[in-house]
Amino acid sequence: MTKPYNARIPYSVTGAGPDTLLFIHGFLDAKEVWSPVIYKLGEANHVFVTLDLPGMGELNDEKGEITLERYRDDVVSIIEAISTDVVIVAQSMGAQVAELVATAVPERVRGLVLVTPVPLGGVNAPHEVVRNFYALGGDLDAHRNVRSHLSPNLPSQKLDALTLLGKDVSSATVSALVDAWNNGIPDAKLESSYVGPVLVVRGESDPFVTASMADGISARFKGSRQVVVPRAGHWAHFEDPASLAQSISDLLALLGTSGASDWKGAFSQKSSTAFADAFDPEVTLEAATLYKPVVGRDQVKNVMEAASRIYEKLEFTEQSTGPGKQYLEWRAVAFGGVDISGVTVITRNGEGRIANIAIHHRPLSAALKFSHELGSRLRGIVPPEHFAASPAIEG
Repeated sequence: MTKPYNARIPYSVTGAGPDTLLFIHGFLDAKEVWSPVIYKLGEANHVFVTLDLPGMGELNDEKGEITLERYRDDVVSIIEAISTDVVIVAQSMGAQVAELVATAVPERVRGLVLVTPVPLGGVNAPHEVVRNFYALGGDLDAHRNVRSHLSPNLPSQKLDALTLLGKDVSSATVSALVDAWNNGIPDAKLESSYVGPVLVVRGESDPFVTASMADGISARFKGSRQVVVPRAGHWAHFEDPASLAQSISDLLALLGTSGASDWKGAFSQKSSTAFADAFDPEVTLEAATLYKPVVGRDQVKNVMEAASRIYEKLEFTEQSTGPGKQYLEWRAVAFGGVDISGVTVITRNGEGRIANIAIHHRPLSAALKFSHELGSRLRGIVPPEHFAASPAIEG
């Protein structure tokens, strides 16, 4: 594990690729619980950040109060220590932590995958319901029985592997963890302030996170949808890692990568279809080369295909991300050697599709020439009032 000076707890980074996935385990688990999902996703395609929450896994001897807020701060410190934005994948009480992290640094969290999540406001179960959980500290037989009850179709070998993850968690930590997920955050709002895309994954056979509970959690997020894993219980990610890996891949495809690969890829393909795949139906294009915005997927994709074909060379040089936005700095060559540069601001909707594009070109002479050329190539397709009537005066 690595622990940069500005991270509160250790974490591991593996893999390579344009997307960074940060995993938060649940009650009595450890970072290894995500290994089957990571294997299915493939380390050649993604960056994976895993961690043990204090009191569990390799940090079972970690001291200090066990609270959701503490875990939030621990995970935020990891996000601040790495250089890319993340999609958080979290299970059970880890989902409570994930939402707190997403609301603390929304500009760094591109989306949430909440697996068999418990509500941020807590389960609020009476003592007679949770008393068996309080007794789990150091009792492997009790661990196994609880896990077997919550994932009734879990094969014996996997059940044993899960049970061993929690064998070293102290009784005091177990009690504090139960209090944390059962009590939750008392002032949790009916609607989450996190507005990014959220995928809620429920195990069909999970008696703990029921359909009703999952529906209530989904309803708190504006951009949420649900997936049910057949036959799986509370540890759906460990029981059927292939299904979760596919759901994560689907979300990433919808989001595009943190580097706006859907936008960059469309430019490299110079294809109207590639642009259309990334766009919201009501997408709006604003640009220094346009006298007024172009609106709607069909028209915008035509403009962007024509624009991409004017460039003889295009290179994206810098990028950054804000809440719902991506900023791409670029430089290009067109018209037999004319240098053009600029900044593109991409705004995405709650589903991750591009809803608005603002492209700033410089210098003005090149922007006017570009506008005139666009109008010529799109004559009869896009109304001429969008474009300059004549190219910039040379010299």
